[in-house]
Amino acid sequence: MKINIPWPLFKKYLSNTLLPDEQRELELWRDSSELNRHIFDEIAEDEVIKNAILSSAWDDNSKAWKQILSRIEHPPKQVTMPRRHFIIMSAAAIMLLFVTTGSLLFFNNPRSKVGTEIPEGYTYIFSPRGQRTKVVLPDRSKVWLNSESSLRYSTIFNGSQREVVLQGEAFFEVQPDPGKPFFVAANEIKVRVYGTSFNIKAFPNENTIETTLIEGKLSVTSLTQYGNEPSEIFLKPNEKCIVTRDNKNVEITTRNMALDGPFQDVEYAGGGRVNDLVVQKSISTEEEKLWKDGKLVFHNRSFSKLAVDLERWFDIKIHFQDKKIESYKFTGSFDKETINQAMEALKLSSQKSFYYEIKFRDIYLSSK
Repeated sequence: MKINIPWPLFKKYLSNTLLPDEQRELELWRDSSELNRHIFDEIAEDEVIKNAILSSAWDDNSKAWKQILSRIEHPPKQVTMPRRHFIIMSAAAIMLLFVTTGSLLFFNNPRSKVGTEIPEGYTYIFSPRGQRTKVVLPDRSKVWLNSESSLRYSTIFNGSQREVVLQGEAFFEVQPDPGKPFFVAANEIKVRVYGTSFNIKAFPNENTIETTLIEGKLSVTSLTQYGNEPSEIFLKPNEKCIVTRDNKNVEITTRNMALDGPFQDVEYAGGGRVNDLVVQKSISTEEEKLWKDGKLVFHNRSFSKLAVDLERWFDIKIHFQDKKIESYKFTGSFDKETINQAMEALKLSSQKSFYYEIKFRDIYLSSK
């Protein structure tokens, strides 16, 4: 299939030298078909492609481009959902099952560049950027996957114990079954669930793992504690366990309702004093509960951290052209706003002025 790619316009777009008429021409090409939109996303987000185009070493005959184009034109079946809506899936009936042989699964997702290798006998679910996905497990437990998050579990899920592997963020409502314990592995922690609702945030590129208990009871075990036996830390409702991944000890502290308030009333778990697991008590769990209902809530969040959430939520990329803007703090929520409305609301509510420019899915922030 021959596709006309406006490489000269892409080169000028990537070098930020497009004239207004050229920008409109590129937008018209991008919006003329779903395939063109996917191609645009591949080019705009892949550093290898971008560098090759900027160096004039990329065209229709490039071998790597032909491979990418083949993947876009003929994608394998995927688990996905309409943007900013949920799809409810029966895990027992319509999940992607890999029972007899291992497979390599590529998602038709503009931001997904690398295939995910699925071990034999496992089910894998992925929620792309800008989307949230609801999953019903074989035991009728419910899982909401946030943007850019994945869940994996064995096809013999109803065995002697129930285990899932999470990357990213998910909200769980687990069906109690004392005879079949429920475990969640998320990066360097393992969570044991005793029939409960809770949220885990464990993105592989972030240096913390957060487990927040809403109802019921669970425990958190760090799998990589140097010099100590792993300690099982039990949480009560409205408590959050935060594991810092760049040191290997565990500290349990108590703090007040203020999310950025001082720590107080320090206490320690069994196994001796260690230093990288913090338990926050009597916290507000609004942020963890409402994202699954399509509401992004943030409290006293720095712009740099909020930008990460906005990038996943709206499937965009934010560029700070002035570093001091990264420390601006914001409190609020977004529900049905577009990214344009969200950025304008942040600009109007900020105590310190900043300016933004939106170019396709890129947003540039500056102080003047």
